[in-house]
Amino acid sequence: MKDPVQAAQPSAALPDLGYLRQRINAIDSQLLALFAERMELARDVARTKAISGAAVFDPLREDQIAASARDAVKGADGIRAEKLLRSLMRLSRGVQYDLLLPHDRNFGLGQQMAAAHTVEPAVSRIIHQGSAASYSGKACAILFPGQPVRSVQTFAEACLLVARKEADVAVLPLENSTAGSVGDVYQLLQSHGLFIWRSYDLPVHHHLMAVPGATLKQIHTVISHPQALAQCSDFIRRQGWHTIESLNTAFAAAQIAQEGDPSRAAIASLDAARTSHLHVLADDISNSRENLTRFVVVGRELVITPAANRLSLVLKTPHASGSLAATLALFSDRNLNLSKIHSRANPEEPWSYLFDLDVDCPANDPQALATLYQLSREMSYLQLLGWYPAETGNQPAGDD
Repeated sequence: MKDPVQAAQPSAALPDLGYLRQRINAIDSQLLALFAERMELARDVARTKAISGAAVFDPLREDQIAASARDAVKGADGIRAEKLLRSLMRLSRGVQYDLLLPHDRNFGLGQQMAAAHTVEPAVSRIIHQGSAASYSGKACAILFPGQPVRSVQTFAEACLLVARKEADVAVLPLENSTAGSVGDVYQLLQSHGLFIWRSYDLPVHHHLMAVPGATLKQIHTVISHPQALAQCSDFIRRQGWHTIESLNTAFAAAQIAQEGDPSRAAIASLDAARTSHLHVLADDISNSRENLTRFVVVGRELVITPAANRLSLVLKTPHASGSLAATLALFSDRNLNLSKIHSRANPEEPWSYLFDLDVDCPANDPQALATLYQLSREMSYLQLLGWYPAETGNQPAGDD
């Protein structure tokens, strides 16, 4: 069978590859000169818009230009011409925002960040979900050593107490490296207007436990928090067990101890096993040996310390084809590393989605600030969840 590329070529000798590359280089030089000229014109446009008050982003005009590009280039390259023009227009907008940002007194998010605490406030009322033997209790002991803490039944209650000023901070599990985001914590932070002050990634070591005298062969049902069940799903599947969800791993251990049923087991920490006087039937049963849970300290005020190295946002993109890809490109345009993107349903609008983003960048990084400015002008919804230090520990812990 003939190579389809060769079959499409005329029978005459093909041009030398070196010659073709020289031609491409010459065209690229022309394109770069035109690109530089276009960026300068974009700056002139920004100066004009600053006087007139016109918006930088005009989606209707950009759609018209993109359609014209698609029509001007026939065949399969039409869509490529459209994407090229859209990329150029996006980069031109970035140039305009760079010029306008220092003079925009109505940049609300910028004002909010400028007023942020630069030192984490002292706290005395610390709250977490679950008992002291839970993984959140363990995280509290690491993040706030020697300080008294209070426990509640649910993540929602913990966030509500902080929002009502009945607690200073809450320590919550935000996500796990193998099972993803924890419950509705992102939604709770968003709805209560809470900010992340710092995060800590801790190794997770889950254990299977049952009442004394029970054997592995007797077990047919295992109880734990949904995250722990997901993180140990391979082990559970091999055993063929039924699963029951609990609000907390330590609660699950306490339930097993109270019931005294040798056919039921819990997945929790060694502390929970000791506290509930349970016998450990299997150690370290997580799917992954590198199983980490990210805990966050959240409070009412925005705190941006000099040690901050992670920026967390929630946004809603415009409802248009390619809008998510174009939004993510804004970070790439400024050489910012997106370390996480997570989508979730928007409770305010059916079949609409919110995106939780993490960006790795130092506190008040100029490129990050410029990106936030552009996002604030172009996204239908944008909320800052925090700009904070993200650290990794070496003490065993996990999620609830």
